[in-house]
Amino acid sequence: MQPPEQDPSKRSGPQLTWPAPLLDIAYAILSRKWIVAAIILLGLILGVLRWSRMPPTYTASAVAVLLPREKPILDAAIETSSMESSDDSAGRSATGTLMLPPNPTLYTTLINSRSVLEEIGQRLKDDLGDRLSPDDRSVEVYQQIKSMISVTSTEDGLITVTVTSSSPSLSAKIANLLFLECERASKEIERSLILTQAGHLRDALVIAEAQLRETEEELAEFAAEFEIVDVNFQVSNKLRNVRELQVERDRLNTELDDLRLSYAEKSPEIQSIQTRIASIEKQLKNAESNIVGSVTTSQYGKLIVEYESLKERIRFERDLVATLSTKVDIYEIRAEQPTGNLAVIRPASEPSLPAGPSKKKEIGLILGLFIVIAIGWALAAQQWQIARKDPVLSAQIDKVIQSLKPFRRR
Repeated sequence: MQPPEQDPSKRSGPQLTWPAPLLDIAYAILSRKWIVAAIILLGLILGVLRWSRMPPTYTASAVAVLLPREKPILDAAIETSSMESSDDSAGRSATGTLMLPPNPTLYTTLINSRSVLEEIGQRLKDDLGDRLSPDDRSVEVYQQIKSMISVTSTEDGLITVTVTSSSPSLSAKIANLLFLECERASKEIERSLILTQAGHLRDALVIAEAQLRETEEELAEFAAEFEIVDVNFQVSNKLRNVRELQVERDRLNTELDDLRLSYAEKSPEIQSIQTRIASIEKQLKNAESNIVGSVTTSQYGKLIVEYESLKERIRFERDLVATLSTKVDIYEIRAEQPTGNLAVIRPASEPSLPAGPSKKKEIGLILGLFIVIAIGWALAAQQWQIARKDPVLSAQIDKVIQSLKPFRRR
Protein backbone atom coordinates (compact mmCIF):
# COMPACT_ATOMS: atom_id res chain seq x y z
CA MET A 1 0.00 0.00 0.00
CA GLN A 2 1.48 3.39 -1.08
CA PRO A 3 1.73 6.20 1.49
CA PRO A 4 -0.53 9.18 0.94
CA GLU A 5 0.92 12.19 -0.91
CA GLN A 6 1.91 15.14 1.25
CA ASP A 7 0.71 18.67 0.73
CA PRO A 8 3.45 20.68 -1.02
CA SER A 9 2.96 23.50 1.52
CA LYS A 10 3.78 21.08 4.38
CA ARG A 11 7.05 19.62 2.96
CA SER A 12 10.03 19.69 5.28
CA GLY A 13 12.48 21.12 2.69
CA PRO A 14 12.63 23.00 -0.65
CA GLN A 15 12.45 21.26 -4.01
CA LEU A 16 16.07 21.09 -5.34
CA THR A 17 15.34 19.93 -8.89
CA TRP A 18 13.75 21.53 -11.96
CA PRO A 19 11.88 18.67 -13.61
CA ALA A 20 10.29 20.62 -16.51
CA PRO A 21 12.16 23.89 -17.21
CA LEU A 22 10.54 24.65 -20.55
CA LEU A 23 7.05 24.19 -19.13
CA ASP A 24 7.90 26.39 -16.15
CA ILE A 25 9.27 29.12 -18.44
CA ALA A 26 6.20 28.96 -20.68
CA TYR A 27 3.91 29.04 -17.60
CA ALA A 28 5.83 32.00 -16.13
CA ILE A 29 5.49 33.98 -19.36
CA LEU A 30 1.83 33.14 -19.99
CA SER A 31 0.80 33.86 -16.42
CA ARG A 32 2.26 37.36 -16.72
CA LYS A 33 1.78 37.87 -20.43
CA TRP A 34 0.58 41.45 -20.24
CA ILE A 35 3.51 42.61 -18.19
CA VAL A 36 5.93 40.69 -20.47
CA ALA A 37 4.27 42.24 -23.52
CA ALA A 38 4.50 45.70 -21.92
CA ILE A 39 8.25 45.25 -21.31
CA ILE A 40 8.81 44.05 -24.89
CA LEU A 41 6.75 46.95 -26.24
CA LEU A 42 8.79 49.35 -24.14
CA GLY A 43 11.97 47.86 -25.62
CA LEU A 44 10.57 48.25 -29.14
CA ILE A 45 9.70 51.90 -28.48
CA LEU A 46 13.14 52.60 -26.99
CA GLY A 47 14.83 50.84 -29.93
CA VAL A 48 12.89 52.93 -32.45
CA LEU A 49 13.67 56.13 -30.52
CA ARG A 50 17.36 55.23 -30.31
CA TRP A 51 17.51 54.40 -34.05
CA SER A 52 15.70 57.62 -35.00
CA ARG A 53 18.09 59.74 -32.96
CA MET A 54 21.27 58.10 -34.31
CA PRO A 55 23.04 60.23 -36.97
CA PRO A 56 23.32 58.67 -40.44
CA THR A 57 26.66 57.16 -41.43
CA TYR A 58 28.21 57.28 -44.88
CA THR A 59 30.66 54.79 -46.35
CA ALA A 60 33.23 55.61 -49.04
CA SER A 61 35.65 53.11 -50.57
CA ALA A 62 38.82 53.48 -52.62
CA VAL A 63 40.52 50.64 -54.49
CA ALA A 64 44.18 50.36 -55.46
CA VAL A 65 46.32 47.64 -56.98
CA LEU A 66 49.94 46.84 -56.21
CA LEU A 67 52.12 46.31 -59.26
CA PRO A 68 54.96 43.77 -59.10
CA ARG A 69 58.19 45.49 -58.15
CA GLU A 70 61.28 44.98 -60.27
CA LYS A 71 63.81 42.73 -58.58
CA PRO A 72 66.97 44.67 -57.63
CA ILE A 73 69.75 43.79 -60.07
CA LEU A 74 73.15 44.50 -58.60
CA ASP A 75 75.20 42.93 -61.37
CA ALA A 76 75.90 44.67 -64.66
CA ALA A 77 75.05 43.37 -68.11
CA ILE A 78 78.11 43.96 -70.26
CA GLU A 79 77.47 44.68 -73.90
CA THR A 80 80.33 43.03 -75.77
CA SER A 81 80.64 42.22 -79.41
CA SER A 82 82.35 38.86 -79.25
CA MET A 83 82.32 37.33 -75.76
CA GLU A 84 78.59 36.76 -75.36
CA SER A 85 76.66 33.86 -76.88
CA SER A 86 72.94 33.83 -77.60
CA ASP A 87 72.37 31.48 -74.64
CA ASP A 88 74.15 33.91 -72.32
CA SER A 89 72.05 36.79 -73.63
CA ALA A 90 68.81 34.84 -73.21
CA GLY A 91 69.74 33.78 -69.69
CA ARG A 92 70.61 37.33 -68.72
CA SER A 93 67.33 38.64 -70.15
CA ALA A 94 65.35 36.08 -68.17
CA THR A 95 67.15 37.08 -65.00
CA GLY A 96 66.57 40.78 -65.64
CA THR A 97 62.79 40.35 -65.92
CA LEU A 98 62.35 38.71 -62.52
CA MET A 99 59.78 40.62 -60.48
CA LEU A 100 59.08 40.70 -56.76
CA PRO A 101 55.46 39.81 -55.85
CA PRO A 102 53.26 42.55 -54.36
CA ASN A 103 53.19 42.84 -50.58
CA PRO A 104 49.75 44.11 -49.44
CA THR A 105 50.65 43.54 -45.77
CA LEU A 106 53.16 46.37 -45.93
CA TYR A 107 50.54 48.90 -47.04
CA THR A 108 47.87 47.53 -44.68
CA THR A 109 50.25 48.10 -41.78
CA LEU A 110 51.11 51.54 -43.12
CA ILE A 111 47.44 52.56 -43.39
CA ASN A 112 46.77 51.53 -39.79
CA SER A 113 49.97 53.07 -38.44
CA ARG A 114 49.68 55.78 -35.84
CA SER A 115 51.92 58.29 -37.62
CA VAL A 116 49.83 58.19 -40.82
CA LEU A 117 46.48 58.47 -39.03
CA GLU A 118 47.69 61.30 -36.79
CA GLU A 119 48.92 63.21 -39.85
CA ILE A 120 45.53 62.75 -41.51
CA GLY A 121 43.91 63.98 -38.29
CA GLN A 122 46.00 67.15 -38.47
CA ARG A 123 45.18 67.72 -42.15
CA LEU A 124 41.45 67.18 -41.56
CA LYS A 125 41.25 69.02 -38.25
CA ASP A 126 38.46 71.29 -39.47
CA ASP A 127 36.39 68.37 -40.81
CA LEU A 128 36.86 66.42 -37.59
CA GLY A 129 36.16 69.40 -35.33
CA ASP A 130 32.65 68.31 -34.30
CA ARG A 131 33.74 64.69 -33.75
CA LEU A 132 36.83 65.32 -31.63
CA SER A 133 37.16 67.34 -28.49
CA PRO A 134 39.94 69.94 -28.23
CA ASP A 135 41.06 68.11 -25.09
CA ASP A 136 41.51 64.80 -26.92
CA ARG A 137 45.05 63.50 -26.87
CA SER A 138 46.87 62.18 -29.90
CA VAL A 139 46.16 58.57 -28.96
CA GLU A 140 42.43 59.35 -28.77
CA VAL A 141 42.53 61.03 -32.17
CA TYR A 142 44.35 58.00 -33.55
CA GLN A 143 41.82 55.56 -32.08
CA GLN A 144 38.88 57.65 -33.30
CA ILE A 145 40.14 57.75 -36.89
CA LYS A 146 41.20 54.11 -36.83
CA SER A 147 37.69 53.08 -35.77
CA MET A 148 36.38 54.61 -39.01
CA ILE A 149 38.72 52.61 -41.28
CA SER A 150 38.49 49.09 -42.63
CA VAL A 151 41.19 47.64 -44.91
CA THR A 152 40.93 44.47 -46.97
CA SER A 153 43.49 43.01 -49.35
CA THR A 154 44.02 40.01 -51.59
CA GLU A 155 47.12 37.97 -52.39
CA ASP A 156 47.06 39.40 -55.92
CA GLY A 157 47.75 42.88 -54.54
CA LEU A 158 44.25 44.43 -54.59
CA ILE A 159 43.69 46.75 -51.59
CA THR A 160 40.33 48.25 -50.62
CA VAL A 161 40.04 50.99 -48.00
CA THR A 162 36.56 51.62 -46.60
CA VAL A 163 35.86 54.61 -44.36
CA THR A 164 32.63 55.06 -42.41
CA SER A 165 31.73 58.37 -40.76
CA SER A 166 28.78 60.71 -40.28
CA SER A 167 29.95 62.95 -43.16
CA PRO A 168 30.03 61.82 -46.82
CA SER A 169 32.81 64.25 -47.70
CA LEU A 170 34.92 63.20 -44.69
CA SER A 171 34.66 59.51 -45.60
CA ALA A 172 35.84 60.18 -49.16
CA LYS A 173 38.65 62.51 -48.03
CA ILE A 174 40.07 60.03 -45.52
CA ALA A 175 40.01 57.14 -48.02
CA ASN A 176 41.76 59.18 -50.72
CA LEU A 177 44.31 60.65 -48.28
CA LEU A 178 45.21 57.18 -47.06
CA PHE A 179 46.07 56.05 -50.59
CA LEU A 180 47.86 59.34 -51.18
CA GLU A 181 50.09 58.50 -48.23
CA CYS A 182 50.56 54.98 -49.60
CA GLU A 183 51.62 56.37 -52.99
CA ARG A 184 54.10 58.69 -51.31
CA ALA A 185 55.50 55.82 -49.25
CA SER A 186 55.70 53.62 -52.35
CA LYS A 187 57.74 56.25 -54.17
CA GLU A 188 60.01 56.72 -51.17
CA ILE A 189 60.58 52.97 -51.00
CA GLU A 190 61.39 52.84 -54.71
CA ARG A 191 63.70 55.87 -54.41
CA SER A 192 65.53 54.23 -51.52
CA LEU A 193 65.91 50.95 -53.42
CA ILE A 194 67.12 52.71 -56.55
CA LEU A 195 69.66 54.80 -54.63
CA THR A 196 70.87 51.66 -52.87
CA GLN A 197 71.33 49.96 -56.23
CA ALA A 198 73.09 53.05 -57.59
CA GLY A 199 75.40 53.02 -54.55
CA HIS A 200 76.31 49.36 -55.12
CA LEU A 201 76.93 50.03 -58.81
CA ARG A 202 79.04 53.10 -58.03
CA ASP A 203 81.20 51.02 -55.69
CA ALA A 204 81.54 48.44 -58.44
CA LEU A 205 82.44 51.23 -60.89
CA VAL A 206 85.30 52.40 -58.64
CA ILE A 207 86.65 48.85 -58.46
CA ALA A 208 86.30 48.35 -62.23
CA GLU A 209 88.12 51.63 -62.96
CA ALA A 210 90.97 50.61 -60.65
CA GLN A 211 91.23 47.23 -62.38
CA LEU A 212 91.24 48.93 -65.78
CA ARG A 213 94.10 51.21 -64.75
CA GLU A 214 96.12 48.25 -63.47
CA THR A 215 95.57 46.31 -66.69
CA GLU A 216 96.53 49.32 -68.85
CA GLU A 217 99.71 49.81 -66.81
CA GLU A 218 100.50 46.10 -67.19
CA LEU A 219 100.05 46.35 -70.97
CA ALA A 220 102.27 49.45 -71.11
CA GLU A 221 105.03 47.70 -69.17
CA PHE A 222 104.70 44.63 -71.37
CA ALA A 223 104.98 46.72 -74.55
CA ALA A 224 107.98 48.64 -73.20
CA GLU A 225 109.75 45.44 -72.19
CA PHE A 226 109.45 43.85 -75.62
CA GLU A 227 109.67 47.10 -77.62
CA ILE A 228 106.18 46.75 -78.98
CA VAL A 229 104.54 49.70 -80.69
CA ASP A 230 102.18 48.10 -83.18
CA VAL A 231 102.57 44.34 -83.43
CA ASN A 232 100.79 43.93 -86.74
CA PHE A 233 102.67 46.79 -88.37
CA GLN A 234 106.03 45.71 -86.93
CA VAL A 235 105.59 42.07 -87.95
CA SER A 236 104.37 42.94 -91.44
CA ASN A 237 107.40 45.20 -92.00
CA LYS A 238 109.73 42.52 -90.69
CA LEU A 239 108.20 39.85 -92.92
CA ARG A 240 108.34 42.14 -95.94
CA ASN A 241 112.03 42.79 -95.30
CA VAL A 242 112.64 39.05 -94.89
CA ARG A 243 110.91 38.29 -98.17
CA GLU A 244 112.90 41.00 -99.94
CA LEU A 245 116.17 39.62 -98.50
CA GLN A 246 115.23 36.09 -99.50
CA VAL A 247 114.44 37.22 -103.06
CA GLU A 248 117.74 39.09 -103.23
CA ARG A 249 119.60 36.07 -101.86
CA ASP A 250 118.05 33.77 -104.46
CA ARG A 251 118.93 36.21 -107.25
CA LEU A 252 122.53 36.40 -106.05
CA ASN A 253 122.78 32.61 -105.83
CA THR A 254 121.59 32.34 -109.42
CA GLU A 255 124.09 34.97 -110.52
CA LEU A 256 126.83 33.14 -108.58
CA ASP A 257 126.10 29.91 -110.38
CA ASP A 258 126.37 31.72 -113.74
CA LEU A 259 129.70 33.35 -112.81
CA ARG A 260 131.23 30.07 -111.73
CA LEU A 261 130.97 28.91 -115.33
CA SER A 262 133.28 31.73 -116.40
CA TYR A 263 135.43 32.59 -113.37
CA ALA A 264 137.51 30.77 -110.83
CA GLU A 265 136.26 30.31 -107.30
CA LYS A 266 138.70 32.86 -105.89
CA SER A 267 138.09 35.49 -108.48
CA PRO A 268 137.07 38.95 -107.29
CA GLU A 269 133.66 38.70 -109.01
CA ILE A 270 132.70 35.50 -107.22
CA GLN A 271 134.16 36.72 -103.92
CA SER A 272 132.04 39.91 -104.15
CA ILE A 273 128.80 38.00 -104.69
CA GLN A 274 129.60 35.53 -101.89
CA THR A 275 130.24 38.46 -99.55
CA ARG A 276 126.86 39.97 -100.44
CA ILE A 277 125.12 36.59 -99.92
CA ALA A 278 126.79 36.21 -96.51
CA SER A 279 125.58 39.68 -95.53
CA ILE A 280 122.02 38.79 -96.54
CA GLU A 281 122.20 35.53 -94.56
CA LYS A 282 123.35 37.47 -91.54
CA GLN A 283 120.43 39.88 -91.91
CA LEU A 284 117.97 36.98 -92.25
CA LYS A 285 119.36 35.32 -89.13
CA ASN A 286 119.11 38.59 -87.22
CA ALA A 287 115.51 39.02 -88.41
CA GLU A 288 114.56 35.57 -87.16
CA SER A 289 116.07 36.27 -83.74
CA ASN A 290 114.38 39.69 -83.42
CA ILE A 291 111.06 39.45 -85.22
CA VAL A 292 109.40 42.05 -82.90
CA GLY A 293 111.75 44.15 -80.87
CA SER A 294 113.96 41.66 -79.02
CA VAL A 295 111.57 38.73 -79.47
CA THR A 296 112.72 35.71 -81.45
CA THR A 297 110.59 33.71 -83.82
CA SER A 298 110.18 30.89 -81.27
CA GLN A 299 108.97 33.33 -78.64
CA TYR A 300 106.63 35.19 -80.94
CA GLY A 301 103.63 32.85 -80.49
CA LYS A 302 103.67 33.08 -76.70
CA LEU A 303 104.17 36.84 -76.83
CA ILE A 304 101.33 37.49 -79.23
CA VAL A 305 98.90 35.36 -77.14
CA GLU A 306 99.78 37.25 -73.96
CA TYR A 307 99.67 40.59 -75.73
CA GLU A 308 96.25 39.94 -77.31
CA SER A 309 94.96 38.62 -73.95
CA LEU A 310 95.92 41.88 -72.26
CA LYS A 311 94.26 43.87 -75.04
CA GLU A 312 91.10 41.76 -74.71
CA ARG A 313 91.04 42.28 -70.95
CA ILE A 314 91.33 46.02 -71.42
CA ARG A 315 88.51 46.04 -73.97
CA PHE A 316 86.30 43.99 -71.63
CA GLU A 317 87.09 46.17 -68.63
CA ARG A 318 86.41 49.33 -70.62
CA ASP A 319 83.02 47.92 -71.60
CA LEU A 320 82.40 47.12 -67.93
CA VAL A 321 83.32 50.63 -66.83
CA ALA A 322 81.12 52.18 -69.55
CA THR A 323 78.16 49.95 -68.66
CA LEU A 324 78.45 50.57 -64.94
CA SER A 325 78.75 54.32 -65.48
CA THR A 326 75.65 54.29 -67.70
CA LYS A 327 73.65 52.27 -65.20
CA VAL A 328 74.62 54.56 -62.33
CA ASP A 329 73.43 57.58 -64.33
CA ILE A 330 70.16 55.81 -65.22
CA TYR A 331 69.44 54.85 -61.60
CA GLU A 332 70.19 58.35 -60.34
CA ILE A 333 67.81 59.81 -62.93
CA ARG A 334 65.13 57.28 -61.97
CA ALA A 335 65.59 58.16 -58.30
CA GLU A 336 64.64 61.77 -59.06
CA GLN A 337 61.23 60.74 -60.44
CA PRO A 338 60.21 57.38 -58.89
CA THR A 339 56.94 55.91 -60.12
CA GLY A 340 56.11 53.61 -57.19
CA ASN A 341 54.23 50.34 -57.46
CA LEU A 342 50.79 51.40 -56.21
CA ALA A 343 48.10 52.50 -58.65
CA VAL A 344 44.71 53.80 -57.49
CA ILE A 345 42.21 52.29 -59.91
CA ARG A 346 39.10 53.75 -58.25
CA PRO A 347 39.33 56.79 -55.96
CA ALA A 348 36.67 57.32 -53.32
CA SER A 349 33.73 59.55 -54.16
CA GLU A 350 31.22 61.16 -51.81
CA PRO A 351 28.30 58.78 -51.18
CA SER A 352 24.88 60.21 -51.90
CA LEU A 353 22.92 57.83 -49.64
CA PRO A 354 23.65 56.86 -46.03
CA ALA A 355 24.93 53.35 -45.34
CA GLY A 356 23.71 53.21 -41.75
CA PRO A 357 22.66 52.87 -39.07
CA SER A 358 20.89 49.59 -39.78
CA LYS A 359 17.27 49.61 -38.64
CA LYS A 360 17.12 45.86 -38.10
CA LYS A 361 20.39 45.78 -36.18
CA GLU A 362 19.80 48.72 -33.87
CA ILE A 363 16.11 48.05 -33.11
CA GLY A 364 16.67 44.30 -32.94
CA LEU A 365 19.50 44.74 -30.43
CA ILE A 366 17.36 46.75 -27.97
CA LEU A 367 14.30 44.57 -28.59
CA GLY A 368 16.30 41.39 -27.93
CA LEU A 369 17.70 42.86 -24.73
CA PHE A 370 14.23 43.72 -23.44
CA ILE A 371 12.88 40.28 -24.40
CA VAL A 372 15.58 38.72 -22.25
CA ILE A 373 14.73 41.16 -19.45
CA ALA A 374 11.00 40.32 -19.72
CA ILE A 375 11.61 36.56 -19.61
CA GLY A 376 14.04 36.97 -16.73
CA TRP A 377 11.56 39.09 -14.82
CA ALA A 378 8.77 36.55 -15.38
CA LEU A 379 10.96 33.70 -14.15
CA ALA A 380 12.13 35.71 -11.15
CA ALA A 381 8.53 36.63 -10.23
CA GLN A 382 7.44 32.99 -10.52
CA GLN A 383 10.33 31.77 -8.38
CA TRP A 384 9.55 34.43 -5.79
CA GLN A 385 5.95 33.31 -5.66
CA ILE A 386 6.96 29.64 -5.31
CA ALA A 387 9.51 30.49 -2.63
CA ARG A 388 6.95 32.41 -0.60
CA LYS A 389 4.61 29.41 -0.65
CA ASP A 390 7.36 27.10 0.63
CA PRO A 391 7.68 27.41 4.46
CA VAL A 392 11.41 26.68 4.55
CA LEU A 393 12.33 29.08 1.73
CA SER A 394 9.94 31.74 3.05
CA ALA A 395 11.60 31.56 6.46
CA GLN A 396 15.06 31.91 4.91
CA ILE A 397 13.90 34.90 2.87
CA ASP A 398 12.55 36.56 5.99
CA LYS A 399 15.88 36.03 7.73
CA VAL A 400 17.73 37.65 4.83
CA ILE A 401 15.35 40.60 4.88
CA GLN A 402 15.77 41.00 8.68
CA SER A 403 19.56 40.92 8.32
CA LEU A 404 19.44 43.69 5.72
CA LYS A 405 17.37 46.08 7.84
CA PRO A 406 20.34 47.46 9.84
CA PHE A 407 22.04 48.37 6.60
CA ARG A 408 18.91 50.14 5.36
CA ARG A 409 18.73 52.19 8.59
CA ARG A 410 22.26 53.38 8.11
